[in-house]
Amino acid sequence: MHIEFAPLNIPRERRIQTAATIVWMSLLPASILLMLALLAIPATRFVAIAYIIWVLYWDTAPETGGRKIDFVRRLPLWRWMRDYFPIELKKEAELDPSRNYLMGYHPHGVVSLGAWINLASEATHWSDVFPGINLRLLTLVSNFNIFLFRDIILALGVAGVSRRSIENIFAHGPGHSAAIVVGGAQECLYAKPGTFDLVLAKRLGFIKVAIVNRAVLVPILSFGENEAFTLLVTNPDSLGWRVQMWCKSVWGWTMPAFMGRGVFNYTLGVLPFRQRIVTVVCKPVDPEEVVGHAIDPAALSNDELAEVVRKVHAAYVARLVETWDKYKDEYCPNRIKELELVE
Repeated sequence: MHIEFAPLNIPRERRIQTAATIVWMSLLPASILLMLALLAIPATRFVAIAYIIWVLYWDTAPETGGRKIDFVRRLPLWRWMRDYFPIELKKEAELDPSRNYLMGYHPHGVVSLGAWINLASEATHWSDVFPGINLRLLTLVSNFNIFLFRDIILALGVAGVSRRSIENIFAHGPGHSAAIVVGGAQECLYAKPGTFDLVLAKRLGFIKVAIVNRAVLVPILSFGENEAFTLLVTNPDSLGWRVQMWCKSVWGWTMPAFMGRGVFNYTLGVLPFRQRIVTVVCKPVDPEEVVGHAIDPAALSNDELAEVVRKVHAAYVARLVETWDKYKDEYCPNRIKELELVE
């Protein structure tokens, strides 16, 4: 393998962008190491144990919308990381702040870079682009079992992904909304550059939650997400794939085998490539507009609700395809296949 090394005369701005991305990728392992150190040092052990007990038995923030701190969401770190790729936010339609929205982010990619920067920070000015829409990005509840790291993502307004969490966010009032990465851990295994494979065909639960809570659905497409890394294992018949599936069945999540660039080279490492990512917030899909009349979830039988869910899901997929067709030549010119629902 030929390794292309970075030149010595890199502009200062690009060095800062790379450093910011390294910091972001180091937050999780650094949190684990720091927590172990606090437990090992006698002077800090009592405080560390008290913190662990508080997290395990009292802290309900992951289920109630996080602990959003605007200062943390506006740190320069996120702007530097935004410019590393760069990452952009594009709006297809205005969102009414008197409604609640449940947004679906596609595709997952390896680590959902566009979601973190656009939805969990103010690097691309979400609050200005969508005034009155108080958004929380939702992630696996297991991420909140990682001490210290959990407090960082809670400060970004990130919360746990569950029906209870979504309903608690909606209960805060109009404009309070949630975003989920619908394809989850399964979809990250399909994050091959040049493709847009989605795990969505059987994902009906989030549609039902939106309908029952009278929320409006908003699909989000992130072009370039799959190009940020190169997948090393993509064959479902391979040993590597089976190991990844075993990890997912045991822990509820898995990390795909991937490769990116290095700090001092452009060929080999774990940093993402400098790949432009454009996150398009699609036009909303209002369930009542889809069925053509007002919906009273309490008055529907299970079969009737299931039929409404299927219709709204079809409309949601159609909106995704419509947006893909509109922008694919502009933002995904080197694709090797079209958008596909693989599962």
